[in-house]
Amino acid sequence: MASERTPLLSSAGSSTLASPSVDTSKFVTPPLPAVPRSPQAAVHFRSRPLKETMTRTRLVVILAGIWSSNFAFALQSTAIPTLAPTIASSFQHAELAAYLGSVFTLANTAGIPVYGVLIDALGRRFAMLTACAFYGVGSAACAVAPGMWWLVAARGLTGLGGGGLLTVSAVICTDLVALHERGFYQGLMMTVFGVGAALGGPTAGLLADRYGWPLAFWSQLPVVLFCATIVSLFLPEPPIPPTHSSLLHGLLSLDWAGVSLLLASTASLILGLSFHTSYFRPWSDPSVCGLLATSAVSLGLFVWTERRAARPIVPMSLFKTTQLRAIWSSAVLLMVGSQALLFHVPTYFAVLMDMPASEAGWVLSVCSGIGLSTGTLLAGYHIRRGGRYTVLGVVSLFPSMISAWVAAAWRPGWPSWAYYATILPLNTGYAVFLCVSLIALISSVDSHAMPKATALLYTVRSLGATLGVSLGGSIQVGALVRALRHRFSDVPGGEGIIDAVVHSKAAIKQLPKRYARMALDAYAISLRTVWIASGCVAVTAVVCASFIRQNEIHKGDESRDTGGEEAEGEEASA
Repeated sequence: MASERTPLLSSAGSSTLASPSVDTSKFVTPPLPAVPRSPQAAVHFRSRPLKETMTRTRLVVILAGIWSSNFAFALQSTAIPTLAPTIASSFQHAELAAYLGSVFTLANTAGIPVYGVLIDALGRRFAMLTACAFYGVGSAACAVAPGMWWLVAARGLTGLGGGGLLTVSAVICTDLVALHERGFYQGLMMTVFGVGAALGGPTAGLLADRYGWPLAFWSQLPVVLFCATIVSLFLPEPPIPPTHSSLLHGLLSLDWAGVSLLLASTASLILGLSFHTSYFRPWSDPSVCGLLATSAVSLGLFVWTERRAARPIVPMSLFKTTQLRAIWSSAVLLMVGSQALLFHVPTYFAVLMDMPASEAGWVLSVCSGIGLSTGTLLAGYHIRRGGRYTVLGVVSLFPSMISAWVAAAWRPGWPSWAYYATILPLNTGYAVFLCVSLIALISSVDSHAMPKATALLYTVRSLGATLGVSLGGSIQVGALVRALRHRFSDVPGGEGIIDAVVHSKAAIKQLPKRYARMALDAYAISLRTVWIASGCVAVTAVVCASFIRQNEIHKGDESRDTGGEEAEGEEASA
């Protein structure tokens, strides 16, 4: 039975499959059986759901606790895009607004694999409490930030916790329920997430307009404290001893080289692009080309290190099958395209339509709330009824492509319902595919590999979000500068106008009416450029998702591959 101390990092030649009748404290891991070459013979055994060992009341309390962490994460997911233009402009660093999102997701990307190892080394409870601590301390640091760079660093600290909140709660939920019910429970979780996303933007904007933006960060602390309390008191302690004798031993066993190289690769990419777009340095500048080269080298070293690490944060065996590669690639591309679009939606309303922060986030928040909850519930119900999720997954990605290109055609004179009609299908399809990819993944690996595979899924999603926000921000700023130079190059004091508009959206209001109109046109072009690129990325996500094959989901403790292609390589395991 998968539980708090179940070893998750078995060697490639071992398995931790347990039967409900086996005393797991005395269980000796058998050798991993060879992978069947016939897809019809490939069976992935599931452990007995933990909910069968506890009362319904305790199950509900635990779910409420772990899902409250998703609520907190969802709050910031729409609050930050809503507040970013206002906060960055207040510090005279509007060009760094995207950093508030990209640094958070960068820290997510680096932290999620670590939580996969923490779960194995020190248990679900310790991993969840660690995530709550990072998220809470980071949110408090954001609230008291005296400057932009402090705030950016605090967002990174919050991101280290945010990745754990989602990853560990997903692993705990998978432990609790049977596989054929997992999609339904994912739908319930995403309903909670959707409510948080719906409230995040408007609530944060209202608090910022009336009391100042720091209160938007303080308001998240009670939710995280509630999660930590529930996990401490109600998450069951398993009878299996820990895999490490002490916290220090567990931490020393982590693949710190892999973590550092992954962080270095992603951070170098973001900084290199930022120096080119935000600080107007040419591609040939050593700070730009040097950082981009560092990113490429770090990525190569990361792959080399993970192939040789005893306990890798990203096991290379999880990339050996077409099924898993299709899941990873479609997930990361969906996040790149959708986040590049969604992060800039509040900017459109705040800058081009001059809405206050409390109103600028309404479209994003309402569509996120309704779309995420509705999409995942529909997907979960469809899968629970035995429907084929492969076709559903491909179809769910088309709205991402269509919505991006429709958004590129937005004009300030459009009726308000048209903006909602553009974003709602994207969020609904996004939620459906999140559910489909999770079920496809869990049904493709055995129980002992599930936590590391789940952590990797959240890692690639977070990496996609990081790239989406950062690349989208780089494209937007770069396009804005080009458009401004095209309009103001012959205007007296044009360079000063360009610099002022790039660093603060409030500067547009100080310009003469004719110049202000020109600056707004440049902003519109920059956003349109991002959204066209977002739609192109969505096309590639559709292509990758078409390679995901169906696994029959049994109501017992196994899933069976019903795909038509021959199994590739060996069984994915951590």
